[in-house]
Amino acid sequence: MPVSRTNDILVIGDVMLDQYVSGSTDRLSPEAPVPVVKIDSQFSVLGGAANVANNLAALGANVSLLGVVGRDDNARIVNELLEAKGIANQLLDADIFTTVKTRVISRNQQMVRVDREEVFSDEDAFVNHLSGVLSFFQGSAIIVSDYAKGVCSSEAMKVILTWATNNDVKVLIDPKGTDWSKYEGAFLIKPNVKELEELFNTSIENTNSEIAQFGKEIRSRYNIENVLITRSEEGMTYIHDEILHVKSRKVDIYDLSGAGDTVIAVLVFLIQQGEDISIAINKANQAGSYVITKPNTYAISNTELNSLN
Repeated sequence: MPVSRTNDILVIGDVMLDQYVSGSTDRLSPEAPVPVVKIDSQFSVLGGAANVANNLAALGANVSLLGVVGRDDNARIVNELLEAKGIANQLLDADIFTTVKTRVISRNQQMVRVDREEVFSDEDAFVNHLSGVLSFFQGSAIIVSDYAKGVCSSEAMKVILTWATNNDVKVLIDPKGTDWSKYEGAFLIKPNVKELEELFNTSIENTNSEIAQFGKEIRSRYNIENVLITRSEEGMTYIHDEILHVKSRKVDIYDLSGAGDTVIAVLVFLIQQGEDISIAINKANQAGSYVITKPNTYAISNTELNSLN
C-alpha cells in the first residue's frame, strides 16, 4: 500500500559549522606583515547542508538533516544548534573532524578564512545509516547538498535516487565536482556558472543563449527534468521544456556566504506548498539577493520572504 506522503523535507549532505570571530585591529604584527585582531566576540551558525536545513526551518518547514559530524566539540555545537532550530537530527557520528570554516572579521571586512575539514571515506557506514533513515522518511522531497566532503558519494546517490524513484519523492541537487553521472534521474539540479565551467572544462560566457545551451546539454545528458543555473548578478536561467531567464535586482552585497543554500531551500519550500515552479524560481531569486545584503551566513524567515516583491 503506497505511503501517504507529507510536505516534510529531508536534507542530505555535507554538514559544516560556520564560525565567526570578530574584533578590532589597529596595528600590524611585528612577526609578519599581517594585522593583529583583538577578539571582541565569536559565535557559530549552521553551514553547508545544515544551512539549507536552517533556512527551511526558518521558513516553517518540517525538516530533517542527514550527514556526518565528528566526535568533537564542534559536533556538539552543531547538535545544539539543530535542537534550538527545531531541525530533526539524523546525523552519523564518525571518527573525523567536524568541518569548520572560521572567518575572522574586523571593520566589517573578512580578514582571513581558516578551514578545518576531513573528507569522509567510510561509504559503507554512511550508506547503511542512509538506508535506515530513508526507510522511515514519509516526506515528499529530498535536497542533496553536495560540498564534495565525502557524504554524497556515487553509492549514496544511487541509494537516494533509487529509493526516491520507487517512492515518488522529488530529489533536488546542489552539485559539486565533475562526476554528475551520480545525479542522473534527479528532479532538479542547481549549478552555478563556475560549476558548469568545471563540469564542461571550458570557459562559459554568462549570456542567456550560452547558459541555456549548456543547461539543455545537462538536461539531456543526465536525464534531469529541471535545470536551474544561478548566474550571480545576471540572475538565473531555468531550463525545462521552456527556457526562463530571471533577472537579479541590484543590491549592496554584504556577505555572499550561503546564498545558494537559501535559493534551493526557498525553491523547495514553495514547490512543497504547491507553488508553480516559475513563481517559486522568481521568489528564490529574490531571496538569494536578499540574504547577501545581510552579514554572515543568514537564514531567511517566512515573514521576510513574504515581504519580497
